Amino acid sequence: MKEPKSTLTTLGVIGALYFSQGIPNGFFRHTVPVIFRENGLSLEQIALFYPVLFIPWMLKFLWAPLVERFHSINQGKYRSWIIPLQLIIAGVMCSLAFWEISGPIGFFIIGVFLINIFSSMQDVSIDGHSITLLKFSERGWGNSVQVGTFWFGYIIGGGLMLILFSIIGWNNVFFLMAFVYLISMIPIFLNKTHRTNQNETNDISKKNWSSIISFLKQPQIALILFIVSAYRIVEGFIRSILPAMLKDWGMDFSQIGLALGIIAPTSVLLGAIVAGHFINRLGRIRSLLVFGLLQVTSALGYILLSIYSDQPTMITIIPFIMVDHFISGLVTVALFSSMMDWSRKNQPGSDYTCMDCMGVFAMMFGAGISYYIAAKWGYSTCFIIALPLTVLSIFVVWRLYNKVEKNRYWKPLNEKSTLEGI
Repeated sequence: MKEPKSTLTTLGVIGALYFSQGIPNGFFRHTVPVIFRENGLSLEQIALFYPVLFIPWMLKFLWAPLVERFHSINQGKYRSWIIPLQLIIAGVMCSLAFWEISGPIGFFIIGVFLINIFSSMQDVSIDGHSITLLKFSERGWGNSVQVGTFWFGYIIGGGLMLILFSIIGWNNVFFLMAFVYLISMIPIFLNKTHRTNQNETNDISKKNWSSIISFLKQPQIALILFIVSAYRIVEGFIRSILPAMLKDWGMDFSQIGLALGIIAPTSVLLGAIVAGHFINRLGRIRSLLVFGLLQVTSALGYILLSIYSDQPTMITIIPFIMVDHFISGLVTVALFSSMMDWSRKNQPGSDYTCMDCMGVFAMMFGAGISYYIAAKWGYSTCFIIALPLTVLSIFVVWRLYNKVEKNRYWKPLNEKSTLEGI
């Protein structure tokens, strides 16, 4: 059974976990498109290869039954996965330190793909651990901490590391990133109070892979997956092309790191804090709709920037980046809170993971489409198309969410607190 712990301690553990997730995510999210452009890949080729690198995240529901079933009783169901995977990921980072940007791109692609595999496996454990720790009333702030600390790690990986690249070199950046990644695991390593209940373990072991099937058999689950997809496709469509766009506008690694790796995540942090304050007051559906529609502002801003600015500079770009990513923080907290509500207490990791996989697939699909459109008709066309896409997305969310809420099956899940044991 879980020993009583303060909300602050719980949020601290969750924060450390998502901070570590943000480090490689931020670094590779920005460097991959830029390195692809550095090596001469066209936007059409990036539209194909970039989403492929994130296939492990789309398919991470395959890891969920493994995480739910195979683990150490003494270490805890999720903790026994989180710590070893943290060490493995740090090891792959160190191996990438021996690759040079001018070298064969294949080694870099393999390294990124491996990190995505292990990170997606670890993410299943982190999501499940967080859901079981947070009560319903804590999920607004819990998701603010989740999003906020993730983006703080994103700042370290996608901002500071890119800026240091021009100072200490590629090799040392990877060694430093691995070191910071290992340091971030100290809170979860020291936190040994959460144990897996033996009866719960046996019950979940019997379910095995049927956990995914049972998730998909729930009433109106297709509507929920469609809600997640409709919400996330806009995220991928609008924001995934930003690194390549800034590169094509003449920005170097340090400038891209400053804009997308420091200023953007800081704005997301502020958005997450604001969302945590308002989400319980507005309610789930109002938060999804209001915050989601604000993404029209993001698209309009990038349209103005790409059409009316002949040679965009950092001074002209930064305000648009700040507004867009503040909105991103709002919409992420709103969606993640609802996804937690829709996760069952007996297998939260599997349920949340299935929904998240659908969201990642939608994001990468949106990213691929936006890169293809940019290659054919330019960046401004992408953002013009994003306007009706955003409105359509929110309309779909509104209609489907109302249908889900009318089903009695989902209301008890939204009101119950989380598991006591882990």
